[in-house]
Amino acid sequence: MAQYGGSGNGKLLYGVVIRDKIKSANLETLMAYSKVGHDLAKGKDGHDGDLHGALADLDKAIAAKQKK
Repeated sequence: MAQYGGSGNGKLLYGVVIRDKIKSANLETLMAYSKVGHDLAKGKDGHDGDLHGALADLDKAIAAKQKK
């Protein structure tokens, strides 16, 4: 039987959520996702999918919104 839970599963989904939120969220929301995402990325358990790539895109989106 498959076991679910742990931060590994969250990491896989969080990268997808970040990429979706980049499209429409305001600066404050993006900064909150950044904080949580970077904390998740520090964990060593589980595969992170594309979390690191999504965080790089998120950081670029935050920088672009801050320039406005």
